[in-house]
Amino acid sequence: MDRHKHCREGWFLPGLVILAIAIVGVLHGSVARAEWHGELVFLSDYLYRGYSKNRSNPLAQGRIDYQDTSGWFAGLGISQVSFDDRRYKNYADVEIKPYIGWSLPLNANWRAEMMAAGYIFDGKIFGKYADYAELYALLHYQDWFTGSVSVAPNAYQRDATVMNYEIKYRRDILDNLQLSLGLGYFQADALLEADYFYWNAGVSWYLTPNLALDMRYVDVNLDHQKEVDYHHHEFYPRLLENKFLFSLTLGF
Repeated sequence: MDRHKHCREGWFLPGLVILAIAIVGVLHGSVARAEWHGELVFLSDYLYRGYSKNRSNPLAQGRIDYQDTSGWFAGLGISQVSFDDRRYKNYADVEIKPYIGWSLPLNANWRAEMMAAGYIFDGKIFGKYADYAELYALLHYQDWFTGSVSVAPNAYQRDATVMNYEIKYRRDILDNLQLSLGLGYFQADALLEADYFYWNAGVSWYLTPNLALDMRYVDVNLDHQKEVDYHHHEFYPRLLENKFLFSLTLGF
């Protein structure tokens, strides 16, 4: 399969997400009926489901989000990335994440949400084009509990279907201090030769209404007795065990 065919396949599903975002912008483009939000984040590492997308190095991320009063929302995120694949040519340095979804209030306390997202990279991941799409279903209780299920039919274009289950808890301790906990189960044996639990716990200190400092402990539950024979064509990110992470978020 030639390089151009890989590119067409890699961009197809994320391209549909971008197209959908453009359609929503046209259909629901009235500023009076919408809310725009954004944030700029500086992090000590890019934690994603128990593994690092930046080799435990500091990085910057940005995101802009559109929310319509009818329940539709869309946005675009961008992040630095750096996997342990520097020996390959044309490795990725940037990840772009377009997303679109719909939020539906069920009653005064509960809210359901459906979302589709794309992960687009400016180069290869471990020597292969890796753009892919993921579908999410979420359930929120007020502002302090979220449960989610997601599926990626062809994660990182490795012919691997992976699923992720996650719950998050948030609670204000003080007016400017919030406790948050997260627990997830990544069903990723087809991609990483392992299914595992991961979790985090931390506090966010709101220095101002738009500026927050976060400190977080993260860990994963792995079977260290399992021998994994990785090959050059496989995807093997750096898993984060027993780490502390820090971030500074500026919202607008």
